[in-house]
Amino acid sequence: MLVTAQLHSEWRQKMVNEKTLMDEGGFMEYRKKQEADHMANVQERDSVMDSLVTVELNITELCNRKCPFCPRIDPDIYPNRNLNMSLETAEKVARNLAEIDSRCRISFSGFGEPLLHPAFPDIIRAFRTCLPNNAIETNTNGDKLTVAVIRGLYGAGLTTMYVNCYDGPEQVRQFTDLFKGARIEVSRYKLRRHWSEDKTTDFGLVLNNRSGTVDLKISGAESPTFPLARKCFYPFYKMLVDWNGNVLFCSNDWGRVIVVGSVHESSIQDIWLSEKMLDIRKRLMVGDRLHSPCNTCSVNGTLHGKSSFQQILKYYVDKGLLGNPTP
Repeated sequence: MLVTAQLHSEWRQKMVNEKTLMDEGGFMEYRKKQEADHMANVQERDSVMDSLVTVELNITELCNRKCPFCPRIDPDIYPNRNLNMSLETAEKVARNLAEIDSRCRISFSGFGEPLLHPAFPDIIRAFRTCLPNNAIETNTNGDKLTVAVIRGLYGAGLTTMYVNCYDGPEQVRQFTDLFKGARIEVSRYKLRRHWSEDKTTDFGLVLNNRSGTVDLKISGAESPTFPLARKCFYPFYKMLVDWNGNVLFCSNDWGRVIVVGSVHESSIQDIWLSEKMLDIRKRLMVGDRLHSPCNTCSVNGTLHGKSSFQQILKYYVDKGLLGNPTP
């Protein structure tokens, strides 16, 4: 049953006051603060690996929804596949990050619904065992959440959960009650408004076309003229590890156009500082998006990540890897 406009207003105001309901504007500021906190936490160290703020893991190729702003809206472009990250792969990534004393944030998000992974708590536990002090987060559409599931994920070592509310404001009360029943503190979960309100099609998101794999016109948005002449910081602060251990150069590369390595063949550090990443960064640091998939990507790319960009740029300059850069 749909809630009344009055209840909608009351619930939304309550959650805004509690800082758990967020749209993209608030979430972007939240991410910027996390980035600043990360840099403050590593400021006494002199390691280019501290530019790696987030390791995102795509642990499953399954999703139970089809959203208009996601490539999964068209199964011919992005079909469901029952492919899941093995515990062995997860443990390898976790151990590798521990070996370099990485203080990055672990994010389970990627291209699927993490809660559909049959051993998700075990994967969280593997990371928590190796990285006792790192933030471990997950995104979810919330459809599989129960009090027991929530307790299990946090009990395995989860720090924060982000629940994307796609259906409407009635979900705010639903999810709030679940977290309350699981006795999870309000500060340890965020509800994100992703339903479309009257006469809007932004879904509470800064929409992008996932490197050209989704038509934004489906959701009412207009695509820009490609390629964009704009820098992009994504490959400077975030790494995406796919379900099979392959590392993509960017979390927006839904077409898997550029694989820069595999955690089964190389270390996280070697991949992060590889020639492939150097070549990509040299282009993006001067706003060159002429190569695929960047030539069809609409993402801004500079909303955060500048500190990592500057850190890697300094590293390349000091190593003499850029010649005479003009970023």
